[in-house]
Amino acid sequence: MEKTFKISRITSPNMLNTQNAYWYINDDLLTITYHTNRDLSAILAVLSRHGIDIQYVQAPANDFQLPGYENLELSTQNLIADAIKYGIQFQVLDEVEQILKLTYGSHTEYIKEGNITHFDSALSHALMENKIVTKAILNTAGIQVPSGFEFHDLNDALRHFDQLPSAFVVKPKSTNYGIGISIFKETTTQADYEEAVKIAFENDDAIIVETYAHGTEFRFYVQNGEVLAVLERFPANVVGDGVHSIQQLVAIKNTDIRRGEHHRTPLEKIKLGDVERLTLSLQGFDVQSVPKAQERVFLRENSNVSTGGDSIDRTEQVSDYYKAIAVKVAHALDVTITGVDIIIPDASQKGPYFVIEANQNPMMQMHLFPAIGKSRRVTESLIKLLFPESI
Repeated sequence: MEKTFKISRITSPNMLNTQNAYWYINDDLLTITYHTNRDLSAILAVLSRHGIDIQYVQAPANDFQLPGYENLELSTQNLIADAIKYGIQFQVLDEVEQILKLTYGSHTEYIKEGNITHFDSALSHALMENKIVTKAILNTAGIQVPSGFEFHDLNDALRHFDQLPSAFVVKPKSTNYGIGISIFKETTTQADYEEAVKIAFENDDAIIVETYAHGTEFRFYVQNGEVLAVLERFPANVVGDGVHSIQQLVAIKNTDIRRGEHHRTPLEKIKLGDVERLTLSLQGFDVQSVPKAQERVFLRENSNVSTGGDSIDRTEQVSDYYKAIAVKVAHALDVTITGVDIIIPDASQKGPYFVIEANQNPMMQMHLFPAIGKSRRVTESLIKLLFPESI
């Protein structure tokens, strides 16, 4: 199907030169080729965001979701938007598993969950999913990783309490998105340790208990041997006003349009589950506590955006020394695309560090739409890597 619109203004003339399967422009007329109204909405949104003002077309409700495709993960939505920009035809093959088919001429690529491509093998993904194996591979490559223990039985883990360091982390062996992780920065009670172990076993049939690495957590997005983006990740938190309870402050913070669920928005809503309640209790709070004005209360110790954390772009502030380490991690694991989590006391200069994780499916949207700082268009970089002929 085709539909013609009148253009009132063009602020990005380079879009006129785009060789595109979806539109062509003749003077002040824009003709769009599309299959469904859903596709038409997406194409119009992409044109609007690139400086082409179209008369009688309502602007998108926000600047991060792709109209018609809001049910997909945000990374996938923006990958589609960048495909449209470069005239690459797309088809959503499976909305539940987020599988796309992209076609440019005779060239076809398949992508799962925004960044899983033919560049990386199923074996490499399996290695990254297994945190014990990942640590062993990285340790052999001379990369600093925390020491720790693996448990397959709850009682075995509980009996190990007296042998733990004063600061430690309890997490599922194959954890992703920060789920089931408890962090103890200083000496804790056996009861709290037991609660953390139970939470971890609820999310996997094996858990890891490892030394806590002191410092700030950074996520390095590595693609094709290069760090394209770096984020400082800040744990889920609220700031008191002396009036509202922690539960109320969480509800207020969750009204931010950027916060949603299931990775459909730049940030995730903060939840008050077992891990959050345990973290509060270690600070002497519960959900009904009323923090003092300007008092920051952390709901979690792990910094994952998936569990309600905030994100700050630090791509230009982090030392190249640590970027080189992230690239070395990718090479050791033989992957083209990964998100490397590194704990660093001072990221501005060479110093100690611990690599705590490499992710087989890093959340691209946290780099696209950080809570603070510059957007890094990593989905566009992936489109260029897959279809260099489209540039």
